Amino acid sequence: MEGNIDILILTSKFGLGHISVAKGIKEHILDMDSSINIEIVDVFQILMPKLSKNMYKFYIDLVKKSPEIYNRFYYKKSQNEHLYTDKFFYKYNLNRLKKYLLDVKPKMIISTFPTASHYISNLKEKDFFSMPLITCITDVVHGWEWIAPNCSKYFVATEYVKNKMIEKGIEKQKIIVTGIPLRKEFLIKEKSIPSLNLPKDHLIIMVMGGGVGLLPEDEEFYRRFNELGKVTTIVLTGKNRELLAKLLEMNMERVIPIGYTDEVASLMAQSDILVTKPGGITVFEAIASELPLVVYNPKLGQELENAKFIAQNSIGIIALDMDSLYSIIKDLADNTREIGIYKKNIGALKQKINMRVLGEEAIKLLHK
Repeated sequence: MEGNIDILILTSKFGLGHISVAKGIKEHILDMDSSINIEIVDVFQILMPKLSKNMYKFYIDLVKKSPEIYNRFYYKKSQNEHLYTDKFFYKYNLNRLKKYLLDVKPKMIISTFPTASHYISNLKEKDFFSMPLITCITDVVHGWEWIAPNCSKYFVATEYVKNKMIEKGIEKQKIIVTGIPLRKEFLIKEKSIPSLNLPKDHLIIMVMGGGVGLLPEDEEFYRRFNELGKVTTIVLTGKNRELLAKLLEMNMERVIPIGYTDEVASLMAQSDILVTKPGGITVFEAIASELPLVVYNPKLGQELENAKFIAQNSIGIIALDMDSLYSIIKDLADNTREIGIYKKNIGALKQKINMRVLGEEAIKLLHK
């Protein structure tokens, strides 16, 4: 890999969204020019390889058990223009990253994680590097944590985000509206559909917990889905093997538990409603799949911002507790016309997902 990278994509494992976006960007650029050498690297594997595993574990515990503490830090970073400072730890990380970049010599860097964008911007400011830097914002947000002074381009989710960034002083020509970058399987029309023998007269609900598996463990949550008339529920448990085993043991007639799978796009294509936590990548996967959302109990800062986007564009409903969730699902099962309205609104947003311009802009900047 040394000295042979055209594009280095820096990402992180704080949730799966940042990595999924990185993979989507790589796919779309290679679709346009397969000769470009692209590497995806976890920035924290560079900065703290021995500690990163424990750091990610701490993050998962924090968002599950203490979301209010997480939000305190999230909004502090989002609302503070000058949060990143030259303290000892920051300088230490810059030195490690500088050494790594001198070894691999990328011609361009794309960041799908805000810390990486600020580190690269800082190194460019000190005249260590001059390669272009693209930042891809992975939620429907415009906070200062994503805005780095020496960023060449930004890929953003919506025109609203673009306009808010212009208000912050970012030059209009630097901001490209692409939608949140998706893997190709969510954008192709013909999908291989796994056979689940789903009842044709049922409302098909898909339940998934997002990148850190924030699904309820309570059996009652799933038993109540099973009791809904003319509703079949697919539950994606991801890597939560304990929950998968529990649901299989419950042997419910109208709840289908599925463990970790690469068929998410195909399963979305067969569903009528997605019940989920509103991570940015999940929201845009649903938009690409024309799948209305029921957002269950959003707590984290970026989830709350994405939930506002869902409500403002009338592409789904927010359920703040279990009772309201089941009332919403029951109402939708009895009134499918409302689902059609959501789908129509989603269709308008889907037209604005533009992965081609993402690839074109990245390649143009690479060869500039």
